Amino acid sequence: MSGPAPTRPAQGDVLISDPSPLTGERELYTVVSADVYNAAGGRTVLVAEIETGTRYRATAFATETDYGVVLADRVIWLPVDLLQHFGRLTPAQRDQVIAQITAILRGSFGG
Repeated sequence: MSGPAPTRPAQGDVLISDPSPLTGERELYTVVSADVYNAAGGRTVLVAEIETGTRYRATAFATETDYGVVLADRVIWLPVDLLQHFGRLTPAQRDQVIAQITAILRGSFGG
């Protein structure tokens, strides 16, 4: 018998990757896919990279967080089983990231 199903990531969750087999480094990401997608039971989630250095802090599509800078133009999908829960963005940060991604995709760069 198996135990309870693991909790699915939610939009705004901060996830950390397993160590890279080549470098041993771990990467931070925030979940940007909608909760309806995340709860559907698929093996992947859409995430935006979190830069923990300082080189991206001045870009128009970056959101400062306690974890680093979320880069709205760095969206990828990753398998859920390679990620672990690490934290959560504030609702305002989450909303800003999603608005930035939407602006990139739709080309609506105003208020």
